[in-house]
Amino acid sequence: MNKNGLSFNIEHSTFDIQHSPLTFPLSQPRRIHPMPRSRGFSLVETLVALAILAIVITTTIAMFAERTRRLREANETILAFQALSNEAEYWRREPFTQIDKPDNQTFKSDLAILTPMAPYTTDVKVDAPRSDIRNVTLTIHWAKREAHLGIARANTGGSGLW
Repeated sequence: MNKNGLSFNIEHSTFDIQHSPLTFPLSQPRRIHPMPRSRGFSLVETLVALAILAIVITTTIAMFAERTRRLREANETILAFQALSNEAEYWRREPFTQIDKPDNQTFKSDLAILTPMAPYTTDVKVDAPRSDIRNVTLTIHWAKREAHLGIARANTGGSGLW
């Protein structure tokens, strides 16, 4: 037995432990308590969460910007084709003999509907594939875009209606 009251005999596998203030009795197993986990998130967890949040926010903002751009383009396209449709009605009522005149090849309708698309330009092109047929192409150009509407007029000898 040593001075602490412990004796070990490894050859015969006997252990003799006496109770002392420095040792625990064998009847009570020694409990090892793990360190309590601190509450909250680690720095790595916080950074990963912020990175994911940044990606989601950036994607959402880009999506709304693209949506706004496409809505504007759709609105402009609708306005352009409405103006072309209005102009087609003027050209439908134009006497067939007046269609070919160069000073007559401009837009005749009110283009106030195209104000949100300014600046814009309009073109009228008249082709005569035969003496009794005229192909009228109406075009509006704006912001690197354009819209076309083609109508065919035939000389029926009657009124200016189709």
